[in-house]
Amino acid sequence: MKKKTKSLNKKILLFLILCWGVPVTVFFAFTTFSYHQRIVEKAEGLMEEELYNAASFASIRIGDAITLCQRPSYEKTWEVAWKDYERGSCTRTEYLQEVNASLKGKFYLDERFNMYAYYCYGYENPECFSSRTGISYHSYLTEIQPAIEDIMEGDSSYAFVRVVEGRMFIIRNLYTTADYERYGTLVVELNKYKIFQDVSQDIRENMVVCIGNGQDVLDFTHRAEGDTREKLQSQLAQKYDGVSRRRIDRVANREYNGYLYQEQYDNYHTGIILFARRRDLYASLYEFYSIVAMLLVLFVPFFCYGAWFLRRHIQIPIEQIIAASKKMEDGEMGVRVEGREMPNLEFQYMKEGFESMSAQVKYLFDYVYEEKLVRKDAQIQALQAQINPHFLNNTLEMMNWQARMSGDTVVPKMIEALGTVLDYRMNRADVREIHLSQELQCVNAYFYIMSMRFGQRLRIERDIDEELLELMVPPLILQPLVENAIVHGVEAMANGTIGLKVYHDSCCIYLEVRNTGKEITEETRQKIQAILEGNEAQIPKEPGRHTSIGIQNVNRRIRLVYGESYGLTITQEQGKETISRITIPYRKEPEQKTAEERESVEEELKNMARLNK
Repeated sequence: MKKKTKSLNKKILLFLILCWGVPVTVFFAFTTFSYHQRIVEKAEGLMEEELYNAASFASIRIGDAITLCQRPSYEKTWEVAWKDYERGSCTRTEYLQEVNASLKGKFYLDERFNMYAYYCYGYENPECFSSRTGISYHSYLTEIQPAIEDIMEGDSSYAFVRVVEGRMFIIRNLYTTADYERYGTLVVELNKYKIFQDVSQDIRENMVVCIGNGQDVLDFTHRAEGDTREKLQSQLAQKYDGVSRRRIDRVANREYNGYLYQEQYDNYHTGIILFARRRDLYASLYEFYSIVAMLLVLFVPFFCYGAWFLRRHIQIPIEQIIAASKKMEDGEMGVRVEGREMPNLEFQYMKEGFESMSAQVKYLFDYVYEEKLVRKDAQIQALQAQINPHFLNNTLEMMNWQARMSGDTVVPKMIEALGTVLDYRMNRADVREIHLSQELQCVNAYFYIMSMRFGQRLRIERDIDEELLELMVPPLILQPLVENAIVHGVEAMANGTIGLKVYHDSCCIYLEVRNTGKEITEETRQKIQAILEGNEAQIPKEPGRHTSIGIQNVNRRIRLVYGESYGLTITQEQGKETISRITIPYRKEPEQKTAEERESVEEELKNMARLNK
């Protein structure tokens, strides 16, 4: 097996890499393993310590608030007042006034609390309510109360901590100490800024706190639009489980590091999410990399000169010759090597030799290809000359009958339509392609003539994609299909429907003519296939009936213009509807010399050489 030769370009590039890239890589590897891990571990340790301190300070203040909410049970002031009310020793108003006075003394004047609400057992709404932060009684009932009803309806005297709408609440059901009889529920809102006042402002502004199940959070961050912390917070929130005793998780993106610290306390579970900008967290590491980068700049001039020399004297000349070779491979003959002059004698010789070879190939290809186009034009013109004469006879006979029987203005319209069809068929301009709109104009004229002939027996349906009207197609490809559909779908039946549909997908355009009629037998299907393929020997001869030369003509012309993969097919779907479908390529450039045509030309050259021997 022949060994593959390596490019000189690659060899010079390898030389530069070995002389410059390898030492730099070794240096970077050493510095990375020596300093990177140490700096990262130190930064991570500082962040974990900040999280632990924030959680500790917050837990102390939340614990103090819970103790204050539990104190009324120990003091028994509210319990005694409630029992006096139950015995009738005091009115309900006096009972609530005593409770409200105690609430104001414990919570309203304490800046750690923003709001309190007291529910008498069995009552749906709070009897005592006061807020220092502007939340109204109505807002509390609609926004906060529905989220804590499950606790109030429960049977537990524990103090529950819950976050609702970005606010932190303590909810506790109150019971008598002697017989454990429930008499009320206390709800207080904590001032979240007082709870975390021991945390520095820089840390707090990058902190999010989860309480309980983590459905709602206390968000202290100030984020601009497009801040990438949103995705990090979502990832960390998924890691918050609400049950871990003590756990820390980390996620990161290109701009931020995110940390989640979870801890379980007696009455609640909390998690603190902390964000840190990587550029601030690893500032010392980035400074070290900056110093290394400055040292690397000293090596840049040498590398740039080597790269310039490689590109100027080797890479660019090779690219120019390869580009010309690809153009020739794609079918463009006689190409020249474009671009700047060759920088050395060796590549100049290669350029001149390539251009000389390309010119010789173009001469030979053009001679054979033009000869093939001439023969193709002759074939198409010969096929277009085959017109079914019985169409003209039937139309003239029908027009004569209509003129004698009606005596109105219908005949001029029919003559105009017939003139359109005949003029179109004669193709006086000798064009090879026309707009689809012109083809449809001829079909519409033919439809008009046939509708006058068959009257109510013929129903015509159209579904045309209007963006395809400017499409260039060979002339006289739809009218033979329509004529064939009427002959086999209307003449032989009491009535029938002819449908015309033009549509496309990503690669092909489809022109369909549908007609109702009798079911196609297997014998008829074989006959149709023989007609389309032009197998005269397999087409049965029937005296007095034509052999559908029109559809054979259409199929042959489509294949001549677009290739053997396109053409006409005739099938029948359920319901006895026959479909004649022309398939042509979508947006095919005219006269494009494709690879298939070149292969065909090469094959004909070989055949001509064999005939001349």
